[in-house]
Amino acid sequence: MKIAILLPENAGTGWRWRAQKLAAALLREKCPTGRPIEVAIGLPRTDETTWRRQEAELLEGAPGAVVRHLGWERAPIDMAQRMFPDCRFELEMVPDCALPRDWGWNFVDCDAWIVFAASGQGAVFHIKPTAYYVQDLAERYVPQAFAPDVHSIYWVRQAHAFRSMRQARAVFVSDASTADDVSGYAGVRRSRILQTPQLLPPFTQKRRAPNSERQTLLWLVEPNAQHDLVNALEGLRIYQAEGGTFDVIVAGEGAYAFDPIEGQLALADVPTRSRRPTTTMQFETISGEADLQRVIARSDFIWSSALAQAENDGLLRAAAAELPFIGLRYPQNEHLADNLGVPSVLYDRSEATLIADALATAEQEGAPALPRRSASTKDESDGWRPLIESLWGGGIA
Repeated sequence: MKIAILLPENAGTGWRWRAQKLAAALLREKCPTGRPIEVAIGLPRTDETTWRRQEAELLEGAPGAVVRHLGWERAPIDMAQRMFPDCRFELEMVPDCALPRDWGWNFVDCDAWIVFAASGQGAVFHIKPTAYYVQDLAERYVPQAFAPDVHSIYWVRQAHAFRSMRQARAVFVSDASTADDVSGYAGVRRSRILQTPQLLPPFTQKRRAPNSERQTLLWLVEPNAQHDLVNALEGLRIYQAEGGTFDVIVAGEGAYAFDPIEGQLALADVPTRSRRPTTTMQFETISGEADLQRVIARSDFIWSSALAQAENDGLLRAAAAELPFIGLRYPQNEHLADNLGVPSVLYDRSEATLIADALATAEQEGAPALPRRSASTKDESDGWRPLIESLWGGGIA
């Protein structure tokens, strides 16, 4: 049985490590006949040097997988139906769909597809038995981070994406609250929603700088409304004005947009006073796993100002690196921190004063000594069997 893992068009570091870990988990399993599972990862096209680096990154953690170039191409629905007349797929009133290309077999040599769900990509035409992996549906809670207004094409594409998700063999999530969103917001039947093990990012080896007396706070952030930059920066300003001494590193794929040297493109809506902390920050733009690992290795705390990330990357990175976490209190964050045993300081609302208090509390309590994470993690459990069986459907060779 060969399974394709298809990444979305804009597959950042967070998507890529999940593809790597999922591929590794599937390669450890067998299909219902007892034969091994093969995995082909569709990695979106970019310049060749970057693509090869990302390919090597994926294969480092899933050496048995194959990585292929992936291009998502839009096609009219009637054309897709003529090309694949045996596909039982109803998308009435949907004008077009996305088809994966690899300039070879176009993944039709695979027995099943796992699509990493990105609502803005629209409907995907299910040529093969298909399952969707949904990290979260944060657009339900922070719509302004995804589109400027209700008339944006994003929401049309989202509706089309939900139509295809409802016809998939399965939609799998790692959290019960996300399952509720997939059912209540995307309209997927409960019987098709699977809760699978939480994938965990690569482990980070701690490398403390010699003779370092000040603690380092790593702020994992991207320049969009999902991370509430106005309140986060004002909270950081208050914390520093009241004597807070964390050395702060800003890290993310868009971290350059916070840098005064780069013009602070992301901070146009942030009051000038609230930008003061940026004059003393370090900025690390992340292009891949190795970049992020090096930054985490010199940190003592991880902070995420995300407003609605069910699989909060900051919290998952804190678990992998055995570091304490600071972030907003919401059900998924609390559940994840509790399940993974991550010491956390959570603030009740994304308000500047509460953020400042949380940062001060974390500094005062210090970084606790955490036990070494067991080599046997949840993503290595037997919890992938229901997903494989749903894709198998009794008829795949």
